[in-house]
Parts: sequence; C-alpha cells; structure tokens
Amino acid sequence: MKFGFVGPSYTDGSNVVSDEECINFFAETIETPGAQTRWVYFGTPGLKVFTTFADGPVRGQCWTGTRQFTTSADTLYEVFADGTSIARMTGTLDIFGGPTSIAFSSVELLIVAGGKAYCYNLAANTFNDVTASLAGSPIKVKYSDGYFIVIFAGSNKFQVSGILDGNTWPGIQVNEVSVFPENIVSIEVSHRELWVIGQQHIQPYQDTGTEEIFDVIPGALIETGGAATFGVDLVDNTVFWISQDARGSFQAWRANGYTPSRISTHAVEAALSSYGAAKVSNLVSYSYQDAGHLFWVLYIPGTDCTWVYDVAQSLWHKRAEWLPTSGTYGPHRGWNHVYAFGKHLVGDWETGTLNEMSTDFLDENGNTITRLRRAPTVVQEMNFIYHSDLTVDFATGLGPQAPLVDGNGNPRQPQAMLRWSDNRGSTWSNQHIANCGFAGQYNTRVIWRRLGRSRYRVYEVSVSDPIKWTIVDAYLRAQ
Repeated sequence: MKFGFVGPSYTDGSNVVSDEECINFFAETIETPGAQTRWVYFGTPGLKVFTTFADGPVRGQCWTGTRQFTTSADTLYEVFADGTSIARMTGTLDIFGGPTSIAFSSVELLIVAGGKAYCYNLAANTFNDVTASLAGSPIKVKYSDGYFIVIFAGSNKFQVSGILDGNTWPGIQVNEVSVFPENIVSIEVSHRELWVIGQQHIQPYQDTGTEEIFDVIPGALIETGGAATFGVDLVDNTVFWISQDARGSFQAWRANGYTPSRISTHAVEAALSSYGAAKVSNLVSYSYQDAGHLFWVLYIPGTDCTWVYDVAQSLWHKRAEWLPTSGTYGPHRGWNHVYAFGKHLVGDWETGTLNEMSTDFLDENGNTITRLRRAPTVVQEMNFIYHSDLTVDFATGLGPQAPLVDGNGNPRQPQAMLRWSDNRGSTWSNQHIANCGFAGQYNTRVIWRRLGRSRYRVYEVSVSDPIKWTIVDAYLRAQ
C-alpha cells in the first residue's frame, strides 16, 4: 500500500498524532494527468562561496538592477559579477552584528544600521551620516514614490525624506500614528501603499500629496500587529508577516487586500511559541523564487532550524545545517537574499561569506546536507500491524563518477538510512542502511524487509550523500 511518506504533508514534529517531519526536502505537485504519483520530494538547494569579506556577519544586501551592495560587519561593499568586491564605506557601520536595512532610489542608497542612517550617492560613491536630521534612532527604511521612509526604535512616528533626496529630512514630514496607540514595529511598501505595522495593529497609508506626504487609508486598519521588525516581507505580490496582537502572538499571515489570511499551521505556531518572544523578535525573513516555487524563509537566531513556507504548495518545511560535533541541527546559514548576476546570493548570519544558493550544489561549501523525511504514524485502530517490507521509490542510479568510497577506500553506492519508532516517536530503533545504486543503475529498488510488528509505527528516512535526492513514492507491505 502507499502511505504518507510522499503526499500533501508538512513538518509537524510536535504533533503526537501525526509526528511528521521534513528537513531539507520540499514537496512538489506533479501536474501531469495520470502520472505515477501526485507528489514528489526534492532536495533543497546547496551553497557555494561566491565571495568572502574580511569580517562578518553578512548583514544585508541590495540589488539596484545593475549594482549589488552588501553590508558585512562594519563595512559597505560593492560586489561584482566575478565575485570581486570593493569597500565603499569602511569601518563606518556599527559592529553590533544585527541586520541592516537598505533601500534605494535611482540616485541613492539609504542604509540603516544600529540606530544610524547613511545616505550613499550612487554616482559619486560618497556618503553622509544623516542621523542627526532624523526624529529618533532609525531601525528600518523603505522607499516609495521618490521618498525614503524610516521608523524609529521605541516610537510611534515615521519620517519621510525629501523627494529623491536621502540627505534632506524636513521636520514637517515626521508623521505620528494616530489610529493606534502602540509603537511601530516595522514597515513595508506594497502597491505604492506604506504599511505601518504596530505591536497590535497595521495601518496602510497612501501618498496623497499633502505636506505629510503619506496619509491614512480610511477603513483599512488591520486588527493584528507584527512580532519582528525584519519578519515582514513582500511575497506573492502581497505582504507576509509574523504577528502579535492583544490576544496572543506568533502566527504567520498573508494579506488578501486588507484582510489577513492565516498561513501557519498549529505545529509552526507551537514551534514559534517554544522559542520565546526574545528570539522571535529577532526573526529575519526573506523570499525568493526558484524552479516555479516561491519560498518565504524565516531565520530565527539560536534555534535548531530555519522555517520555510512554499507559497505554491501552501506547505511548510525546515532547512537546517547538520552539526556533527553535537549530533543536532542548527539553522540554515542564509538570512538575507538578493537575486543578482543571475544568481541567488544569501548572506551568512555568522561569517563574512556571501554564498550562491542553487539546487545544482549538493553540499554547503563542502559540508554535508543531511536530509530527513518522517512519515505520519501507521496505525489501524490500535491493533498490531505486521510490517513485511518498506520500499522507498528514490530516483536511483544517480551516484557520482568516480563513485563514493567507504572508510576503507572501496567504491560504494549512495545510501539511505531507515529507522522507526513504535511509540509515536518517543524512542527510535537503530539505523538500517540500504543502497541506492551506482551511477547508471536506475532501476535499483531501495527496500527494507522483516520490519516486525507495531501498534504505532513511525518511519523516518535520512540521506546525506552528495547527489540529487528525489523521493518519488513509498510503499508499505503490511497485514
């Protein structure tokens, strides 16, 4: 029989009823009528060094359409297509290590870092510290209709620059939010509307041409706020965010007009809650599109994974770095992204490494990617089920040439590891290895036999060899 190894499932490792998990795999619907299966799982992309900087972390990126800028540690760099770079603002940015916010016009960049703001002239390659002209300590910047807009730490005000002039900040263009009483957490620009996100509410504004430039859109107040300054993104032509409000916190939403639509699952929400407010408030998100999938990526410092929402499939999965010294997972290395020079570039949250990300890369800068898929619990009204064999339909025969070698230097096939739990994931068996075929052995069957009996069986498959892993289907023979 087929069972839930491949299907419309999501990471749900906190749920004792289903006990699912999906790490470094993502699902795709097969759109061809009459195909062998309706769903397939592909491996998530690997990383390759594009360039490195003298110090890290890589705190922010900007692609103007022709030029790429990156902030790493306390320096602004311009990065070129061949991976070389030049420092444009050296030792200027604060060094506390948090993310930077960068917005651009046709003539300038505005860079906000550690409570300061810098205006960078793209033609002259010069910059000015404009912090003294602002009404507070800036934390984020956006650009719309020829204006830079900044928000401030611990404030319910936002300020608008002069037209096409990030060096000029008129005092009359300091706008205090009146429709809600709490402080502003974040801002986003969508369809030329400025979304001002408070701790418990969201108010969209529009450019009306008054002295304050942006004014409230009547009837558009949203009764939920934001939990993280950098947890708000433009995805799928609308606004996505992690919420908090007077009733609680830590759900994921997308805007349908001015109506929020929940996209998180109970498992995702339970995980976010378990991290605590301190970690979630430092959440940093980005989005990117690859191979027809639009992904919203949530990096949360100090946790065991990065959460990823696949917009096309409406499914969540995890991306994580395997830490062999501790035998645990940590979050994926990327926490900011631009698509520049035809490449997906992601900045490392710890080091001064700017990585290219691609499904063509089978490891992460030489480090193994451990991929894991855990199926829902196999149960039949609490009766014993006798498990004869399990076949996982991998795309086999994809081993490299020359082949992989074992510890003794002998050629070996790529391998998959199976383990199972008979108590809903509380304890686990030893790992059982099956071969997945040398290069060209495309009809290799990956089978585990004599699997015993259980009332509550959870199967988990993991792989780590550097090949393009694909799970097509899975079949369990049982009585």
